[in-house]
Amino acid sequence: MNLRTELLREHSARQTQRLADYASAHPTALAELLQLFWYGAERERQLAADVLGWVGERRPKWLVPHLPGLLAAAQPSPDQHPAVRRAVVRVLQVVPVPEEWQALAFDTCLRLLRAPREPVAIRAYALTAAARLAGPYPELAAEVVLAVENALSTSTSAALQSRAARELPKLRHLAREVLPD
Repeated sequence: MNLRTELLREHSARQTQRLADYASAHPTALAELLQLFWYGAERERQLAADVLGWVGERRPKWLVPHLPGLLAAAQPSPDQHPAVRRAVVRVLQVVPVPEEWQALAFDTCLRLLRAPREPVAIRAYALTAAARLAGPYPELAAEVVLAVENALSTSTSAALQSRAARELPKLRHLAREVLPD
């Protein structure tokens, strides 16, 4: 299957799932998908990002070797479609992040969570990913709590409110382990 041709042929949920199924079953297809995600035309990058988000949930360990490139892609630039950042923080919710990339992954998620102009989906995924990354480092939990509270003060989004309601109790518990009341 030619992923580029198939991505551009039809943009639908069914097609995205079909391509995610294919890329999740074939490592060479994942390599082709990543090439489109990083180096394709704007529309190709956008469509590949949607597929990559699903592949990351199904095969998170397959993306570990590609974390440096994924984290680089999550850095905002003027010509970048938000789908690219959304795909990266979506996979950061589940991908096991090696220690050498945890600081950059955490900082990226926190920056995106704090950015009031980012789309809500990006901020919600960033919240969950930052909370997960802070898990082994309770001293970071207070920083995430502060960022979440600030994000909630600038947004009335139900998605962000729901994510915060799920993550804040865990983060506050972690923060209390290091910083007593």
